[in-house]
Amino acid sequence: MLKQHIIFYTVIFLGCFLLGFFEAPIYLIGLLLTLSMGWYMYVQISPVLFSKDIRKSESYILKHQSNPMYQFYYAIANNLDDEAEEAMGKFQSKYKNSERRALIQTTYALYKHEPSEAKKYVHLIKSHVYRTYYEGLIAAESRKFKEAKDHADRLPEGWMKNSILAEMAEKQGKNSEAKERAAMAFEQTRGLQRYILYKNFETHLAS
Repeated sequence: MLKQHIIFYTVIFLGCFLLGFFEAPIYLIGLLLTLSMGWYMYVQISPVLFSKDIRKSESYILKHQSNPMYQFYYAIANNLDDEAEEAMGKFQSKYKNSERRALIQTTYALYKHEPSEAKKYVHLIKSHVYRTYYEGLIAAESRKFKEAKDHADRLPEGWMKNSILAEMAEKQGKNSEAKERAAMAFEQTRGLQRYILYKNFETHLAS
């Protein structure tokens, strides 16, 4: 990764130097810098934000395991309990933002199938949409299906609603509905979220 950065910035520097040497307009040099930086940033973050390729997303996550967030999500996606606990400790030490911590703590509690523990943190999530989503997952995990459905109904159409409905259907033994909802949620996501959903519903999506 460091080698890629060095090569990129070297090429940009040489390009700007040559444009300056040949007295190119300042706006042209600025345009080159803007377009180059934009393209490079897109290439760097697309696997976790925009990609539909699960393998590319996983490869990116594995290359960035020094980041506790990526370490955590890879661990829970692959049921690596020790690694998930280790990543949680690192995350707690690195990030002090209460909402970000609440998201991770709620996710971790749900991963361990501890809805009562998840309830301790979910109210700290400021985003109404994300809070409703996690409340729906907590209700589904608690097998309170009417409550889970109520939360899902308050969400706009999209992967969050379909994820809750897929979880509900799976726990109720409605495999065909779970598969359908999981597939819908999967198609509505990109990047890291798509990867996590795939791993969570792999038995439905891989069949």
